Amino acid sequence: MKNILELRGISAGYEKRLGRDNRQGGGQSNSGKFLISNIDLSVKEGEILALAGPNGSGKTTLLKIAGGLLAPLEGSVAVNGREIGRLKPRERAALTAFLFQVRDSPWPFTVRETVAQGCFSRHGWLGAETRADREAVTAALEKADLAALAERPITELSGGELQRVYIARCIAQGSAFLLLDEPENSLDPKYSYLILTLLSELVREGRGAIVSLHDLRLASRFAHRIALLSASGDQQAGAISAIGTPAEVLTEKNLGKVFDLSADLVNSLIL
Repeated sequence: MKNILELRGISAGYEKRLGRDNRQGGGQSNSGKFLISNIDLSVKEGEILALAGPNGSGKTTLLKIAGGLLAPLEGSVAVNGREIGRLKPRERAALTAFLFQVRDSPWPFTVRETVAQGCFSRHGWLGAETRADREAVTAALEKADLAALAERPITELSGGELQRVYIARCIAQGSAFLLLDEPENSLDPKYSYLILTLLSELVREGRGAIVSLHDLRLASRFAHRIALLSASGDQQAGAISAIGTPAEVLTEKNLGKVFDLSADLVNSLIL
């Protein structure tokens, strides 16, 4: 199977511009701090790669870079062999669907209308909805167990229901690659399992996915591989501490080091 997504030498953080008084030789220069450094990742067709690690380890930053929403300070990102930074927004949306961690619902669109927004990358906001669009939306609603809520305004939904709406929108988008930032957030165990099961079904159709997960038991159950990130600090940037199958990564040694926990507490994360 071919790689859908490739990240090479990714470093990201923030830059600080130094004035003439801050350096010798006059002029200005840039310096800054890397939050993540020298990350290499690839994901194949039919594969789920889970990102795990403590808060501040760069999971969301890495997802944004993979989706072309944030430019790295160093390195490159390619989706289906195309450099993502050179794609137009509509081209990028056709290749990648992104589920953000922070999700608001300020406008009373119906559930169906919100899911249909995933089709806009094909024809724009003012384009006419096609039969294929309607079928894609109906299928996404059914897969996310939302058919009964299709005409309800999203402002009347619970947090878990709204979460499923935005996941359904990603499905309707039909992109080759899915980027999900904590999709289990606000979901009860039943729907956490349903959504990850659905993600597994989607990648078996030939898509790929990167998903950040705090629940390591879900990562162990559904991910083909896990990239365990270490937290960034004053002296070092976040980096990949371990990568491999769940059995290779979710060990007492790896988790104890990254999360700074005793063996008993580590076992509670994965058992």
